[in-house]
Amino acid sequence: MKKSITLFLLIISLGLVFAGSAAAAPEVTVEVDQNGTPVNVTSPGEEVNLTANATTDEYLYNPAVLITLDPESGLTFNEDEAIMIYDGELFTNDPNDQFFYWDDYYQAWIWWVGWVYGDQYPGEDAQLFVPATVSALGKITVNADYMRVDEELNEPIVVATDSYTFLSVEPTPVNPVNGETIPMQNTGVPVALAALSLLSIIGGTLYGKLR
Repeated sequence: MKKSITLFLLIISLGLVFAGSAAAAPEVTVEVDQNGTPVNVTSPGEEVNLTANATTDEYLYNPAVLITLDPESGLTFNEDEAIMIYDGELFTNDPNDQFFYWDDYYQAWIWWVGWVYGDQYPGEDAQLFVPATVSALGKITVNADYMRVDEELNEPIVVATDSYTFLSVEPTPVNPVNGETIPMQNTGVPVALAALSLLSIIGGTLYGKLR
């Protein structure tokens, strides 16, 4: 019985240690939304937003997030309107000094989190918001790889990943409704016959009065 209690306490202790380690790990999340609502099904031409969050409880040297699309043509970003909020401070993407841009070497979009201070300290949060247009059909997946630079090797190291998938389908055609497309209702009475009946009634009434 004593051994069972000891083993139980050991398991709890290890669980707390691993839980603490998991809480201290860097984390990245990525999502595609429309007016604040996550996108599940949309169509080409629809305006959406890419949102990403990068948080850490450990020091990261020159961090960045690589964002890739599958297919690559799934979204067309408007990088000139990208916004980054770093620890509560708002920054807009300067065309001459960008924190969100396409990188030919990595063949990916780069969100340079370290653009603000060069590094990221524990407890500092970063958010990215980029307007985009849906530009492909089928499943579209956005992948995010959160990286730091190894100061000794001067090489990027992935510390966290996330992805988001949604479906793009052909838009449903809308049939216009106007006066030209609405058929006249058939009353079952010919117009000429109705006119003759009306004239007969009027004529009979007048004849009665004249008499």
